[in-house]
Amino acid sequence: MRLQAKVLVVGGGPAGATAAKVLAAQGTEVILLERNLSFAKPCGGGLILSAFHEFSIPRTTIKKEIRNIKLISPAGEHVTVELGESGIAIVQRKEFDSVLREQAWAAGSCVLEGEFSAITGNTLYRIEAWTGDKKIEITAEYVIAADGVNSKVRKALGISPPASLFALSEYIRGVQNETCEFWFGSSHAPGSYSWVFPAHEGISLGTGHFSPGELQNLFEKFKIRKGIKAEGLRKIYRIPLWDGGLYQSGRVLFAGDSAGQVLPLTYEGIYYAMTSGALAAQAILLGEMNNYKKMWKYRFQKRFVLMEKLRSYFLKDDTTAERLVALHKRPEIQLASRSLWLMKDSHKKSFLSYSGLIRKFLH
Repeated sequence: MRLQAKVLVVGGGPAGATAAKVLAAQGTEVILLERNLSFAKPCGGGLILSAFHEFSIPRTTIKKEIRNIKLISPAGEHVTVELGESGIAIVQRKEFDSVLREQAWAAGSCVLEGEFSAITGNTLYRIEAWTGDKKIEITAEYVIAADGVNSKVRKALGISPPASLFALSEYIRGVQNETCEFWFGSSHAPGSYSWVFPAHEGISLGTGHFSPGELQNLFEKFKIRKGIKAEGLRKIYRIPLWDGGLYQSGRVLFAGDSAGQVLPLTYEGIYYAMTSGALAAQAILLGEMNNYKKMWKYRFQKRFVLMEKLRSYFLKDDTTAERLVALHKRPEIQLASRSLWLMKDSHKKSFLSYSGLIRKFLH
């Protein structure tokens, strides 16, 4: 089978589905290629509430609304940060991603289940994909690679995969938790954190580490610390680490996890994937490919650089993790954190204020 479109979007998650919707809504011929339309990505499913208005997402996809988060230090000190109206929505990724693809289809995208295999060409790309044992050949002027941390497009172009954090998560039914908890401590999450998030019918808990071979042992230690004995479904997956180095290769734009666009320290990815997909689509609509990098850096560069610095400092060891939790007992730090992390405030004043407060209290 041979197909043709102006833009091929590879990957039907939040980045790819959003890109396809933006393009199709402007009358651009676009094919959205997703490997598995029934895939449920392992993910805490947290997304800022304001994103539902920003991207016109049905609020019926929200399973829970979280109005506060809790930080727990290695020594057991804890602080609750009230989120107010700038809360967090918990979504079920299989349903959420499906709704985003339905919006892309309703806007005029061709949604196709198939697996990317190869890409050739420069000004006009020829892409090979497979649906079962049937070969598909797609011709496109532009490609948006939104096919995740294990991006096959990235590999096909000879671009090295991003460095990764490995996470082990477990979904447990019948256990309730009404806050998003972030647990710090080298005994169960050296250089990272462990978490407990509310889920649709239970909780999602897990831990992150840079060595996958140690995850099982670290996770068991975290469950003992948390006091959870119940068992559920476990999955190990990769979270890309942002380095700011990949935006495009020729007329191929990378968005979301394939570009490592996950916020350092918190490892939030859904909102940034969707926004990156929209920005990549806008660059194509404008006919200015370099605008993608410019727009992304204008929106997010300062935030990502700052959060990487905070990650490098506060997650070094238990002593610095204690400081991170202690800092967030201060109302002014909580206010600045909400502005940066939840309201997606990109104003220079907010960054200077937050950075200044951190330096002030550390000294």
